[in-house]
Amino acid sequence: MIKFSVLNLKRLAKNSTTIRVLLIAGLFSALFFLFVLNTAPQKYNLQVGDISDVDIYAPSDIVDKSATELRRKQAEESVQPIYNLDLTVQIDIEKKIGDFFTLLNSVKNNEELDKAQKLGLLERDSNISLGNSIYNTLLDASQKDLVTLEDNIKYIINQMLSGRITEQQLNDKRSDIREFFMNLPKKSKLNEIGADIAVMVLKPNMYYDEMGTQTRRQEERDKVEDIVIRKGTLIVNKGQEVSYQQIQLLNAYGLLAESDDDKFDFQFYIGYGTIISLCLIIMGLYLRSLDRKLWDNNSTILLVSLITLMALTITMVLKNISDYLIVLPAGAMLISILVGPRVAIMSNIMMSILAGFLGGFDLPVVVIMLLTGILGAGMVSKTHHRSTFILAGLAVSLVSLLIIFSEGILRREDIYRIFYNGLYGAIGGTLSAVLTIGTLPFFETVFDIITPLKLLELSNPNQPMLRRLLIEAPGTYYHSILVGNLAEAAAEDIGANPLLCRVGAYYHDIGKLKRPYFFKENQITKDNPHDKITPNLSALVITSHVKDGVEIARKNKLPSTVIRIIEEHHGNTLVAYFYHKALNAEGTDSVDESKFRYPFRKPQTAEAAIVMLADSVEAYIRSLSEPTQDQVEQGVRKIIKDKLNNAQLDNCDLTLKDLELVGQSFVKVLAGIFHERIEYPESDRDIQ
Repeated sequence: MIKFSVLNLKRLAKNSTTIRVLLIAGLFSALFFLFVLNTAPQKYNLQVGDISDVDIYAPSDIVDKSATELRRKQAEESVQPIYNLDLTVQIDIEKKIGDFFTLLNSVKNNEELDKAQKLGLLERDSNISLGNSIYNTLLDASQKDLVTLEDNIKYIINQMLSGRITEQQLNDKRSDIREFFMNLPKKSKLNEIGADIAVMVLKPNMYYDEMGTQTRRQEERDKVEDIVIRKGTLIVNKGQEVSYQQIQLLNAYGLLAESDDDKFDFQFYIGYGTIISLCLIIMGLYLRSLDRKLWDNNSTILLVSLITLMALTITMVLKNISDYLIVLPAGAMLISILVGPRVAIMSNIMMSILAGFLGGFDLPVVVIMLLTGILGAGMVSKTHHRSTFILAGLAVSLVSLLIIFSEGILRREDIYRIFYNGLYGAIGGTLSAVLTIGTLPFFETVFDIITPLKLLELSNPNQPMLRRLLIEAPGTYYHSILVGNLAEAAAEDIGANPLLCRVGAYYHDIGKLKRPYFFKENQITKDNPHDKITPNLSALVITSHVKDGVEIARKNKLPSTVIRIIEEHHGNTLVAYFYHKALNAEGTDSVDESKFRYPFRKPQTAEAAIVMLADSVEAYIRSLSEPTQDQVEQGVRKIIKDKLNNAQLDNCDLTLKDLELVGQSFVKVLAGIFHERIEYPESDRDIQ
């Protein structure tokens, strides 16, 4: 039959694969609904001419392609066609006129040809096709009239080509030519012929530059910036008839439903679920490969999940104010100090990806999330001061400002928009620091995690238990302070946690608060209560201070790591003084040694073992009336050797090299005033 207990349930929750799967499924569900509720757009079954029964707002920034294209076309059309002047046109026309009259005069003056031959020759060789009747008139004209005709034609052509003539202006210029010949003083048939010739040879001297025109129009088109409909802009009014342009806009946003059944986009939800699943799978594989213990510890999974949800939820809520009001760095900083920087950085990457894909944040905002989260996680990973969070918040604000400023410059945004975005970015960095400082104690307490900040807080002499110890058991207090100094220095030398050793030493004897005067260091007078009770009862009182210490520690909600040091700092060592006293009083056969041993676990960690050794060393040294350097060195070595031989250090991970360094550290640190302690028999000296 299986017996269930709180401890069993805790172990089940800590290591159970089933619980882990449920936690991940819960995180998936929470993330899915978080993003769906905040960003999934509702679809509307509307057509042109329908009356909308709701106000519809733009769910995000979008380029109004229709309006943008219209404005760009207007910019193109504002560019007039480009024409270039062709100077060769006038030269070619003058040459053509000259060649015609040269041929005409040559044929006219050729006496060997009859008229029919002359007409045939003109018909064949003339570069201006006029017809036989006109050629006949020209052949009959006098030489003087032909010269005048040629001059008039050249004159009017030069007049016309002195300006700029386009294809569109050609008919107007031809009319001007005919008017010129009609207004000549001498009226004759030759004037009409001259007008015909001039009209026939006149050509535009401006040609259309298609390449130049297209280039200029493209330049004007490119100058037109995208017309952006900002998030939150009212695009359809309630009670308004929906226009074609509004339908196009709704379609661009993906807000149109083909029918009432199509108002919920299942493809949209499938996409959300796929992205969230991928992020969780990658995060799980990363944790598993980084440290299997992290993956197997469901408390860690729950902690990271809660912080992730908190950071993303607050970010999504603040998104309604501004996209740049980002607090994701708070999540990264919390995970960094509670779990580790590598887990924090990966978590921040996943949170940023989720925010970018599913939260509707633009790429520059996602870049801010990525960089500021990594920066914050790195800055606070090993901090011992709460002020570091403020510095991290300021650094996050500065990086956000720089990215927002750069983005605004590149996008050529309005200076006021850059200012307001930057202001929100700076506020986001500050909020991240405040949120981290405010929630850290909660997570430390609920998940029983001891951080450097918590250790520093516990080492403060103004802590209630330490003040009680100072007032009610001053000898124990000063003993604990010296043990803390010894333990901290030794831990530093072997690479253990020095701050944890110091705090563990400060609190290791708080159980003596229950009966302080039963311990030699707190006895002001020569009266010793142990003189009035049996050795068995004395041993029970002495060993009970560990159990009492654990109870006091739990009552005052000390971290379990510190409680374990309190519980293990004597292991199952023998209370030698009272054991020998019982032997002397009752004889060997009648004394049960187990009643004179501490009934607790041996040290399980290097820190607990160091506190055990430091406690024994300090007690031994103070038991000597005038300790010498040799006595100190020999005593330290003997205590370490005795603990090792008595198997007190079997369950911790201290090596012989570590123990050598610990002993050297103790010898180096020991100094000052040593209080009187009981001298133990040399054969088996130990201390409670």
